Amino acid sequence: MTRNKRLRPWLLGLAVPGLLAMSGAAAAESTHFRYQNLESYRLDAAQVFRMRKAIPEHLRKALNPLIGKTYYSEPLFLQALSDQLGGAIVAQHQARLVEKARQPVESLSIDVINDDVLHVAFASYPDNQALPTTELIDLNGLARKASVVNTEQGFSTASLQVTVAPESLCLTVTSKRHGQLSEICPGKGHSFSLDSPGDYQLNGLGQEFHDPGVLNANWLGHKRHGGNKMEGFQGGGTGNTQFPILYALNPQQKNYAVYLDTVYSAEWDFTRAPWQVAQLEDDPKFLFIAGEDLPDLRQQYMALVGNPLVPPRKLFGLWLSEYGFDNWQELDDKLTTLAEHKFPLDGVVMDLQWFGNVDAFSSTSAMGTLTWDEAHFPNPAQKIQQLKEQGVGMMLIEESYVSDGLAEHTKLAEDGYLVQDRQSGQPIDSDPNGYGYWWGKGGMIDWTHPEAGNAWHDWKRQPLIEMGILGHWTDLGEPEMYNPQGIYAGGKSHNAVHNIFNYKWLESIYAGYQRNEVETRPFMMSRSGAPGIQRFGATMWSADIGTNVESLATQFSMQPNMMLSGMDYYSSDIGGFHRSALSVVPEKRKQALDETYTQWFAYSTLFEVPVRPHTENLCNCKETAPDRVGDQASNLASIQLRYQLIPYLYSLAHRAHVAAEPVYPSLEYYFGDDQQAYNLPAQKMMGPSLMGAAVAKLGQQSVDVYLPRGTWYDYRTGRAIESQGQWLSSVPLYQDQVMTLPLYAREGAIIPVNPQQSMPMSSEVPEALAARIYGKSGAFTLYEDDGQTRAYLQGKVRKTTLSTRETTNGVALQVTTEGSYDGALQQRPIQLAWFGLTQKVAAVTLNGKPVGEWTQQGEQVRISNPAVDVRQPLEINIRFE
Repeated sequence: MTRNKRLRPWLLGLAVPGLLAMSGAAAAESTHFRYQNLESYRLDAAQVFRMRKAIPEHLRKALNPLIGKTYYSEPLFLQALSDQLGGAIVAQHQARLVEKARQPVESLSIDVINDDVLHVAFASYPDNQALPTTELIDLNGLARKASVVNTEQGFSTASLQVTVAPESLCLTVTSKRHGQLSEICPGKGHSFSLDSPGDYQLNGLGQEFHDPGVLNANWLGHKRHGGNKMEGFQGGGTGNTQFPILYALNPQQKNYAVYLDTVYSAEWDFTRAPWQVAQLEDDPKFLFIAGEDLPDLRQQYMALVGNPLVPPRKLFGLWLSEYGFDNWQELDDKLTTLAEHKFPLDGVVMDLQWFGNVDAFSSTSAMGTLTWDEAHFPNPAQKIQQLKEQGVGMMLIEESYVSDGLAEHTKLAEDGYLVQDRQSGQPIDSDPNGYGYWWGKGGMIDWTHPEAGNAWHDWKRQPLIEMGILGHWTDLGEPEMYNPQGIYAGGKSHNAVHNIFNYKWLESIYAGYQRNEVETRPFMMSRSGAPGIQRFGATMWSADIGTNVESLATQFSMQPNMMLSGMDYYSSDIGGFHRSALSVVPEKRKQALDETYTQWFAYSTLFEVPVRPHTENLCNCKETAPDRVGDQASNLASIQLRYQLIPYLYSLAHRAHVAAEPVYPSLEYYFGDDQQAYNLPAQKMMGPSLMGAAVAKLGQQSVDVYLPRGTWYDYRTGRAIESQGQWLSSVPLYQDQVMTLPLYAREGAIIPVNPQQSMPMSSEVPEALAARIYGKSGAFTLYEDDGQTRAYLQGKVRKTTLSTRETTNGVALQVTTEGSYDGALQQRPIQLAWFGLTQKVAAVTLNGKPVGEWTQQGEQVRISNPAVDVRQPLEINIRFE
């Protein structure tokens, strides 16, 4: 490609001859940079073909060497034509060729947000106006300090050097510490390219299931197809959810992220270099984020989209679900046997049957009533209270569709709260063919209309909240079924709304809680979404996944990308929604189902919130409860471990809320300098201190586990392992025929636990202050609150910091407490299990006095002490002989 290589000093607000124009607010502290490229000429093959009537074929063929080349002035272009065709012929066709080849003048706008973050648009914006953003992000969350210096070819910040090519408007972003990060060039239509030299792992970008059974969270080599939808996958239906945040991770620390700030569907093509990014409509705008490591990049992204709320504590426990319970008796029967088999339970999830189920293609289907079917579920308020007294909460499904024969449809239509037909202004049928769907026939609530969301919440949802409902299950929110001709509030097209439809729905629920001053925390479990839904109290699950280990393995691979997209709580239908996807011969079906369920349940109890078995059971011939399907002893051991860890997990939830620290990070999040720790989606961290490994393969008895460099401890036994960054081969998955997924604690880990001995266990704050301690030096803060209300947002939280250190002749644990909440225990017994103490213990004291009881077995010391006032500083000293 021919380019003008001349470079001269660029003057603010002045177009330099032969170069592009740049403007900024101030010479030394500019935050807005605006560019236009040079006049250019380029012939494309299609343009030459369209001139076939005016230019003879032999001349068109003679133009082939010029096709695709760009010339940055008319004289240069004409000279190239003359060299190829001859001056006389060019003169004959000059006007037509110049007209066809002339390229539009393009623009580039860059705002410097801070030293690491650039806001970029391949479009023209006023010099003194910041680039606009979508409602999904808030730039005010980012630090806004930048040291900007204009340079001959662009500008620099304290960490970045940015150069802009005059001819192409390609910008090259270079880290001053680590070298070139990427060259970003405008493309045709609504697209741009990323050219990043070196080896990269690409993560984030939400979820799109691909390659059944392959453990791979890296998008490199794949096309990431955008646009929220549910897609067929391995006999089920899984979510494709657009979170347009790309993380590019490089062994030489050339790390960066790109957030594409659009509501339109977008596609990312990583099958070739340079990588291509294209969106359906509008000029691309994006944030380029540089960072030293993955935590740095995710922290900046979370500053844009917001941190998650803390879920109700009960949501960390077991929730039973199926499609669906036909009446209270069927539900009670499941709860009875769970209790008999000592399974803890925190909630039940009610599918469509709660409001009367649906009738296919019917205008009077109950879809959209959002009212209890009291023929099958009588006295719902009384039942909800009864379950609450048993420690069982309830979550209800809801959808956005309303059958057009219902009074609800009439009312919504009168108020203008349904998606409308552009021509008539009346509600548009969600089926373009007018026949309806499996759920019935009718319209769709327009969540982009703020008054629609408010009215529906106060009319339909608020009475359910007042009954005691703890959560809202927003289903089909991609939206799965829609009429593309519909228009939304403000005259917006469906394309402009599609990918934020579920976001606006969730926002309306959150707003309803605020408007009605509901003390209970909002919690939503959604099938679709967009960046920022976590700040409303929303989580996501992977949709109607198929029952097979290949789908389970791919679930492993999607979780790291969802975590990096801001979704700390990402779950699945445990055991699979579509049992028909289990492709085995009939005589092996029960065995395969049991093993698939057992592996899935074990994975979910370690890494998902909530733990929620779910399947299609309209025949009442399938089971989801963990005492009825799978290996019961293994399922019980898995859920007991989960309940033991709830104090730790709940503390991580608070850290996610206040500091954007991920609850379930991938290994490379904390071990970014270890290339072997990258892209291991079957292994996940639980906060900074625990690492577990999962399995998704029938018949597997053991698993290989990678341990990054350092000292690790088997969580259960306390056995220490010194790793140089190595694989443990064939770690057993079964102990005494009970599945126990490998779980390891890092050196210095302090894990608050639920020490409850009676079964079933509870998710509530335990009476005792209990912890498992690994090694001699570390710290962790236990967060506790009432577990139910928004009071934690007003500071009603107790933070108990546990820190260990080596002393002259032993080790010590210091316990300090800050803050409180209504109902906080003041007197608490102490129960500790301390691992990694190789020397023989001579004495154990609490604040200088002998503790109630202690024992040593090998390298493990167990300590228990009667209740003490935990509001006062405590110090436990272990003295070695």
